[in-house]
Amino acid sequence: MLLPVSQVASLVNAFNLTWVDKVYLNAIPNEDLDNTTSTVMLLQETDSSPAYLANSTFKGLAMGVEIQIFYKVDLEDDFNPLEAEIALMKSLKAAGWLIVSSQHHSIDPDTNQVIKTIYITKNEMI
Repeated sequence: MLLPVSQVASLVNAFNLTWVDKVYLNAIPNEDLDNTTSTVMLLQETDSSPAYLANSTFKGLAMGVEIQIFYKVDLEDDFNPLEAEIALMKSLKAAGWLIVSSQHHSIDPDTNQVIKTIYITKNEMI
């Protein structure tokens, strides 16, 4: 079984999201921290705990992933981040992930990038 972040990264890549330039797992490399010309998605694991408890054991895992989107500073005028996020969440839901939380948009004080955070979860049998 792949790590939860790897599973979501595979899905995101399969979705062919033209508005996402780079997908990183666990951390953004130092050389890309100040990049404001690309839209970057950061995937971090939030949960990997036993699930489907029965007969003094577990038969699955509860997996959670935090998705952070750092939008490039100069977005195209016809690009609607909210529509893109809704489409992403619908695609993740169709792939078996539950949308736990979709946080408000915020602004990074250092780079002036719009940031969006989404939390998803999925229980999987092992």
